[in-house]
Amino acid sequence: MDLMENIPENNSKKLSGTKIVFFVVIALIIILIISAAVIWIYSQHISITQFKFNLDGNRQRDYSDELFWFQNDKIYVSIREIASLLGYNVYNGGYGEYTEDRTKCYVNNSKEIVTFETNSNEIYKYNIMTSGNNEGQAFEINEPILASGSNLYITSDDLVRAFNVMFNYASENNEVSIFSLNYLANYYSKQINNAAITATTSNLSASILYDNQKALLYNMVVIKDTSTNLYGVASLADPTNIIIGTRYSSIDFMEGSNDFIVKTSDNKMGIIGSDGITKVRLEYDDIKELDKNLGLYLVTSNNRQGVVNNNGKIIVYQDYDQIGLPNTINDTNVTNKYILLGNCIPVKRNDKWGLIDINGNDLTPIEYDGFGCDANTSEDSRYTDVLIIPDLNGIVVELDEVNEKTRTKKYGVVTADGNLFINIVLDSIYSLTTQGETTYYATFQGQIIDLVDFVRQQQESWEQNNNTNNVSQNNANAENNGSTN
Repeated sequence: MDLMENIPENNSKKLSGTKIVFFVVIALIIILIISAAVIWIYSQHISITQFKFNLDGNRQRDYSDELFWFQNDKIYVSIREIASLLGYNVYNGGYGEYTEDRTKCYVNNSKEIVTFETNSNEIYKYNIMTSGNNEGQAFEINEPILASGSNLYITSDDLVRAFNVMFNYASENNEVSIFSLNYLANYYSKQINNAAITATTSNLSASILYDNQKALLYNMVVIKDTSTNLYGVASLADPTNIIIGTRYSSIDFMEGSNDFIVKTSDNKMGIIGSDGITKVRLEYDDIKELDKNLGLYLVTSNNRQGVVNNNGKIIVYQDYDQIGLPNTINDTNVTNKYILLGNCIPVKRNDKWGLIDINGNDLTPIEYDGFGCDANTSEDSRYTDVLIIPDLNGIVVELDEVNEKTRTKKYGVVTADGNLFINIVLDSIYSLTTQGETTYYATFQGQIIDLVDFVRQQQESWEQNNNTNNVSQNNANAENNGSTN
């Protein structure tokens, strides 16, 4: 009986042990679940707070810690590194200077050259597909270029202008996204049926196509009516909102002013703004932007050229055979062949040249045979052409002495206000750059003169003589006053 009575007690103990094992397993499972949840939450937190960089929709991992620089509420981007990532070539020094000065650089993507300089609030962009390598436009940027270590930095807002990109920073997940112009053109070409922003959807020139792609960065898209092959402009956010109707055989977006040069089917050209309002009447054979900041445009009709402003007002009547320097000028100080030293417009009539100012006033007679001096590189390949002498704020002018058998070129210098600063008697003017320093030389009757130094010495001598004369005059006046007394 005792044995039989002990059986239930043993069974009870076995059941109690099973419950303990069961609760332990449950507890372990709960701990594992909690641990997994904590790990997942932590990983999500790390994923959100860890910095991420996407380029054209692809996560980038192969970039340096110096690419982005967060300072206060601004994001700065390394110019040299982002240029390489976007497919630009990068060069140290100023454009055309051939130095390794790391306080400056310029980039090139076969379509544009863009220049940067430490502490400058201005960049230059050169459209090398149409205008050659020596004609650029200045663009003001919001913040100066900064230097840190061996890098130059530009703000994310100004990066958009410099590199034609779309930039977005999502602070909630610490993520930067950059979209290149080529990516945007291909993306919106698929999203908008009548978009004309790729080579397959537009028959405009490569240069105009590149210009028109930039309109995407300013919430506009060039469109085409495929039944007529005529172009217009629509809002990028709402392509049904037509800004410029599809009535034009060509449309060319102008970066900076955000206006469009348009051409009718009968080849007359004018300017329409981004608000759809006509700024310059469609009555010219050709229109070219001279300077976006001044709002000046070169207009041509019947092979005669003049200048109008961005409201269509005539600044210079169409009285000239040519406005702007010839393309043969090869002076890197010339950033805009139409406007020199910010004020002087070269004009040509009957094979003679002169200067007018940006308001249409005459600065010099139209009597010169040319501008600039072609350096004789056969003597020394280091010599370079000179048209602008920055230290003198002067422009080199040429007059030819002609007799029965020979034509001899003579050179002088005029100032930005048209005054003849150095008489036209010099045999040549050229520059020589050594260790980043440019010196301007002139030859006169077989002598080589440091032109800038010579002018400064003449000015100092004149000032000394003037002071001496003033002292002598004062002494004479004092003696006269003394004898009178």
